[in-house]
Amino acid sequence: MRPVRRLQWACSLAVWIGVLLAGSGACAAAVYVDGISDQSLPVWDGSFAASPLADGLRGRLGGGPLGQVSLARYVLQWDAPTEAGGRPDPRGTYRERFEAWLADVRSVGLTPVVALTSYDGVRPKSPSEYGLRLREILAEAAALGEPIRYVEAWNEPNNQGHESPAAAAEFANVAHTLCTALLACHVIVGDFEDTRTVAGFELAYEKGLSFPADIWGVHPYVALGTHNEANLLNIKANLPNHGVGEQIWLTEVGAFYCRAGEVRGQARQANDASYLQTLIRDPAVAPAHVFYYGLLYRDHRQAPCGVGGGDDTELFGADDQPRAAASVVLGPMIVGPQLIPGLSQSGSPGLFDWPNLGKA
Repeated sequence: MRPVRRLQWACSLAVWIGVLLAGSGACAAAVYVDGISDQSLPVWDGSFAASPLADGLRGRLGGGPLGQVSLARYVLQWDAPTEAGGRPDPRGTYRERFEAWLADVRSVGLTPVVALTSYDGVRPKSPSEYGLRLREILAEAAALGEPIRYVEAWNEPNNQGHESPAAAAEFANVAHTLCTALLACHVIVGDFEDTRTVAGFELAYEKGLSFPADIWGVHPYVALGTHNEANLLNIKANLPNHGVGEQIWLTEVGAFYCRAGEVRGQARQANDASYLQTLIRDPAVAPAHVFYYGLLYRDHRQAPCGVGGGDDTELFGADDQPRAAASVVLGPMIVGPQLIPGLSQSGSPGLFDWPNLGKA
């Protein structure tokens, strides 16, 4: 792995500032969340550049002295490069939204991680078509000045991505060949959700791989929801080397404030977030990196939570106020001067008050 900048300095302060590092030795496993899987950055508060939250988090994101979060993840429509402009979505095409996200990620010094998927039901007709589109994505990002360092070949093939083990493994093979040829990116394989049936899916997927994968992505939503890591540990036990020399990255996980239209509330969200910290620190899991899904929804709005459905794992409300789970997930990242002036004066806890947020 490529070491995160200032590795030696950060290792000595990891417990204090909660930095999760890539590297070897004592700093190889996660201490806190160090990645965000949040595609809404360009429309935080309407605009990332003008967002009070984004401005407050500068210095805590990227390579600053309190820079806990160093990685940012985007789940991208696999054929985004082929889209023409003028898509009905007022936010723009998949490609345009991705380009805006890359620019915002670059502005705060985060390392981009991209996972491919299909949102519209259109899927690659062949591995070669998949490879062509991935090559175009990598080339476009490099041309924009933010080359992709890590590629998740296919997002949640056993759930959201809805692909067979054989097809998903072949995508990983193509991505590995392409990254190896370009010498510019590293492939994260798997990206499984820790469902009840994941073990069989994983074993079939492994049979389709043509290279010795060393980074495996997992989305431990079941573990977080049930406070039981059995499925997650089964994934690790079934790896080709049973986890020896293989890294586990929790490439996406979020604690639900609202799930499938049911408002669970801040207390339950914070409770699940606390269990996430248990998973991070469990030596049986020992994730190398952890990406939290969702900090702030877009355009001063709260994530939809209607009767018919809707999920909300955001750590901040529509008014940029931190929820109780924010301090649990981000912890020491928000120690220091108040990030967003004026929030504490409202009577609600501000970011400076992070030790008390979990009690709210």
